[in-house]
Amino acid sequence: MAAVPIWTDLLQTRSALCLGLAPSPKWLEAWRMPDDVGGARRMCATALEAAGEQVAVYRIQVPFFTRFGTAGTALLRDVVDGVHERGSLAVLDAKVCDADDTMDSYADLYLGPGSVLRGDAVTANPFMGFGSLGPLLRRARDSGTLVMVLVRTSNHAAGGVQCAMTGSRTVAQRTADEVREWNDEHGVAAAAVVGAAPEEARDLVARMPSAVVELPGLGRAGRDTRDLVAVAARAPGRAVLPVTTGVLRHGPDVAALEASIATWRKEIGAGVPAC
Repeated sequence: MAAVPIWTDLLQTRSALCLGLAPSPKWLEAWRMPDDVGGARRMCATALEAAGEQVAVYRIQVPFFTRFGTAGTALLRDVVDGVHERGSLAVLDAKVCDADDTMDSYADLYLGPGSVLRGDAVTANPFMGFGSLGPLLRRARDSGTLVMVLVRTSNHAAGGVQCAMTGSRTVAQRTADEVREWNDEHGVAAAAVVGAAPEEARDLVARMPSAVVELPGLGRAGRDTRDLVAVAARAPGRAVLPVTTGVLRHGPDVAALEASIATWRKEIGAGVPAC
């Protein structure tokens, strides 16, 4: 069963690059903008202007908007609309996690054209049990959107949980298998975040042959771009390579941001073939 066609088409035509939008206090200060809704709006507008239609997917860090209350949530919706105006897809990085009887409410907020925020995907934490994601996954399937399941994250504290053994598999491997099983049985709606070292990432990606996979790490200290691109090459048309720091450090100069995005697209495109 293939990945969602709109994702495959965009990732092939615009490259696997995904731009992170993160109006955090740190980035607003670096861009010499006020740490308020107005500053966040200017920052996002500048990034969207620079990216134009070069970027297939944007990963939007939800807490950096909602920290401003209702005005921040309204801005988040405006930014998603701006992403869609460019023909791009919006991943809302919220890492939702709750009991299954409340997941429909998260879907009402995050997923699809009928939701409040109109996201094309939302990140979700499966560690209350994969079954708790059921209502969110079903809404994603029915609306043509995705749930980006945290299979393996790159934060330092993750290994103690995600690399723990459960029978003959690590927790991350078991979660990857559950992503595959859900897609096989119900239709492709489960995607995955795989922030692992290359060898582990290759194994996890191979376990999910129909899933869109986000492979974070571009532009981070200690991460080799060639390694990430090589993993992405094993999943043509369904690999997403997000970069935040590697682009945002060039802001707020629009020309410098444009050049950085073009460079990343070229570097990624040389190593990730079309389907």
